[in-house]
Amino acid sequence: MTQQELIINSRKNLLIYAQRQGVSKACQAFGVSRTTFYKLKEQFLRTGSLAPRIRRKPRMPNELSLSKKKILLRFVQQDPAGSPQRYAYKFRSQGISITPACVWYHLKRFGLNRRFKRLVYLEQLAQQAQPLTERSLQAIKKRCNKIKEGLWPGHVVGIDTFYVGHLKGVGRIYQLTGIDLCSRFGWAKLYSFKDQSASIDFVENVLIPKFFHNGLEIESVLSDNGTEFTGYRFKQLLSEYDIKHHRIPPGKPVFNAICERFQRVILEEFYQVTFRKYFFKSVAELQNKLDEYLCYYNFQRVHFGVVKTGAVPIDVLKSRRSLLQQHFLKLST
Repeated sequence: MTQQELIINSRKNLLIYAQRQGVSKACQAFGVSRTTFYKLKEQFLRTGSLAPRIRRKPRMPNELSLSKKKILLRFVQQDPAGSPQRYAYKFRSQGISITPACVWYHLKRFGLNRRFKRLVYLEQLAQQAQPLTERSLQAIKKRCNKIKEGLWPGHVVGIDTFYVGHLKGVGRIYQLTGIDLCSRFGWAKLYSFKDQSASIDFVENVLIPKFFHNGLEIESVLSDNGTEFTGYRFKQLLSEYDIKHHRIPPGKPVFNAICERFQRVILEEFYQVTFRKYFFKSVAELQNKLDEYLCYYNFQRVHFGVVKTGAVPIDVLKSRRSLLQQHFLKLST
């Protein structure tokens, strides 16, 4: 029995119960208001049917017709590196007036608003030998969205600041955290202050050397909009090292969820255990213990976020280092 048939039978029983026991008892038994009951009764007397009305899907003012969507997808196939302005110009050359903003809106709905996503999309279509249609687009849209998670080691490194607490005789302690979104290889360093100097030191003296010793370069970092990541000196540092900077929307930490989860793991598995065993008189002592845990996390602890059967972050980093990077760099050039 379909959902619609269940609704019809329920409404039919409501009317029969009301005829036998009265409207008040029927409304109370079936959990509906008298207004709803009389609307259903009026519908039955007028049309002879108790089927729910099928509401027409509203048509948005900037919604493209199916034929224009197919034309847009054809433009993507012909020129994946094109911009919304270029696609809008091609529409105008065919006598169709569309603004670049409307083109970008539909590219975003398709998950193709980034050039790299369009390249991955075309490659996947070629592998499956499928025509360029909306249905095939929906089939691989989730795969295209994995770009934000880091496609190879060093592609995207999530960074964030975590307030550890107040140590007696030391003061406030902050932790700057960085984790590779592809392999989950991460590191952290403690500071007694929270400003650009800390973020600059962390990226330049911790993250870049760690990745360099593993034969990798940091291509981009993902951070929130904290002052330690939005200052001029920090932007200048990233520019000098040719590192792209992606910032999450304000008030949306879920966009940097992998780094947030990494900090939670450190809190639960290290801080909450260590502070019950040891008393620290300086930041250096706590940093030494943190380094020991991070070595365990990266080289021994099994992680289930990347490989469902479990894998150590350093093994994932080494296995994916060369294959994926060469594959996608060739695709994007």
